[in-house]
Amino acid sequence: MLYIEFTSRRPQPGVRETDNGTLSLEPFASQLQRFHRAVLAGQSGWESSWSEDEMIFSIGRTWRLGPEPEYLTVWYTPTAGLKRIDDWDEVFRSGEADEIDKPFRELARIDRAGCYDALLDPKRQRNGIYYAEFFDPLGSDDVIRELYVKRAAAHPNLTLALCAVRIGKLAPDPGGLAVWTLPSYGALASIARDLDGTTDPVRLETAGVYNDVGREIL
Repeated sequence: MLYIEFTSRRPQPGVRETDNGTLSLEPFASQLQRFHRAVLAGQSGWESSWSEDEMIFSIGRTWRLGPEPEYLTVWYTPTAGLKRIDDWDEVFRSGEADEIDKPFRELARIDRAGCYDALLDPKRQRNGIYYAEFFDPLGSDDVIRELYVKRAAAHPNLTLALCAVRIGKLAPDPGGLAVWTLPSYGALASIARDLDGTTDPVRLETAGVYNDVGREIL
């Protein structure tokens, strides 16, 4: 199963208490750095403690190209399906994850999450430029898989890191998500128009461009 989190930054008050107990204004750059640290620490802490869940990537919208929420994280548990949520529920209710979860939740808000089936094996990615396609899956899984296999072969300089469709309605619309890793922003020209006018087996609803969390341009 794939579990994908759609996350935003929590608004911050803009003031922080200093070491001597006084209040001082906190610049936005400092707030953003704290957000990055909390998100990355929480995610790496989870992955190291519960290694059944592999983080495929954690990315943030860059150059304002794409929908909100601005951040998405893809978790892959190849050995389990929806029953994995029972395990997570037990961990969170026990307080076992509080040390990594509380700092995360002070600065980040998971607005939505979704459960997906992987149509192709996800490929773990780091330090990339990512192009995400949010599509409406109108055809069968097999036909959608075939389309993306053919597109990946047609774009040998790009990496198809993710191709997934939601399980039932357990994810936000439009229900399908594909993510490509690009060698440069210029490579968008080779793929951004690929699905223009296509209505079968997928219809592209929107798209976005992302960097790894901490590298995004707001």
